[in-house]
Amino acid sequence: MNIRKIREDLGRAKASCQRRDFPRAVYLTITALKDLGGHPAPSDLRGDIRTALEALTKDPQYKKECGTAVSYQPGKERELLIFFVKLYKKLQGQEDQEDYEATLQRKLRLDRAIREGKHLLEQKRASEADDCFTEALTHCRTEYAAYSMIARALLDAGEYVRALGHLRNGLKLQPDDPQMKALAEEGLRLRAQAGK
Repeated sequence: MNIRKIREDLGRAKASCQRRDFPRAVYLTITALKDLGGHPAPSDLRGDIRTALEALTKDPQYKKECGTAVSYQPGKERELLIFFVKLYKKLQGQEDQEDYEATLQRKLRLDRAIREGKHLLEQKRASEADDCFTEALTHCRTEYAAYSMIARALLDAGEYVRALGHLRNGLKLQPDDPQMKALAEEGLRLRAQAGK
């Protein structure tokens, strides 16, 4: 932990607020808090943190973006860091972007739910499998191929109506997806052949 650098970054954050460069002030505050390395700030740095926060929360752009004041409590530096990272992403128009770890965990949950659903289909437990597939789709953001994977598994298991339901929902999100369209046609044909 480089206390001199942290103190300089906090001082620059305050100066950036005075120059009406709010995004840079937030960035410098984040840098200073990251440099603490997840440890509580030493007592000689706490005044610098409070001074920087005071300058940030008085900035008109802060009031516009957040409204509520944020205060510093020793030992809560990590929560403060998370708050300012979210604010910075919002300022940069990235609030909807996931970090790598969150994306990885979400995709793992998606894969796990699809796998469990396929396993339940093999055991002829279509209703429970469909619950797994529905849960899997709650973890989708732009992974539209999941709809095709689920539909394929349901079609192979003879669950044409369930497959068509998932395809209908997928086509609402991606109307021009050729794979989903082909599966929908196949599902309609198989359902008609089965007389369902």
